[in-house]
Amino acid sequence: MSYINTLEKILDSRDATAGGSTAAAMAGAMACGLIGMTARLSLMKCYGLEDRQYLELAEELDEMSFKLLRGVQEDHKAYENICVAIKLPRETDEEKESRSYAIETAGVRALEVIRDNGHLCKKVYKIGLMLKDNSNSNAASDLSMGISLAQAGIMGCAGGIRSNLPLVHNTELATSFRKDMERLLEDERYYVGDRQH
Repeated sequence: MSYINTLEKILDSRDATAGGSTAAAMAGAMACGLIGMTARLSLMKCYGLEDRQYLELAEELDEMSFKLLRGVQEDHKAYENICVAIKLPRETDEEKESRSYAIETAGVRALEVIRDNGHLCKKVYKIGLMLKDNSNSNAASDLSMGISLAQAGIMGCAGGIRSNLPLVHNTELATSFRKDMERLLEDERYYVGDRQH
């Protein structure tokens, strides 16, 4: 299934198979496009960075956009796998144990996808903040929208982790995912000096 098909599911209020964390990854991908566009519109001008830096950022954002669009599809698939696991039979003790294992395995995979998408959204957000005072002011509204979308992506992924944590009974894994969620929600600022060019 393509990300376009998944987007259609997000837009369809009657479809409950593509939820908040899927939309969060889509928001992150859109943020990449807007922030990358801002970087490219800042070439050949004196906005604080060298042209090489703007190009590097734009290319990095293009790559992250591709990864996030793939993440949109992976998130949708992960949720479907959880639904399949939940519907497994649970009449006997053996079936209950098998079902419980399947649900947790699917939950762990979903959390991995959401975590990875969230960290990508945070990278996009940081680049957006870095460009805020170092880019073409004619694209200020585009950049602002990109930053907001990246932030929505972060919040959506953090929420997705929180929602899926109860599926994981392994204490060590659950703690690790909880820490990932906390790191996503840390307020950070990203400046030119933080990058090595």
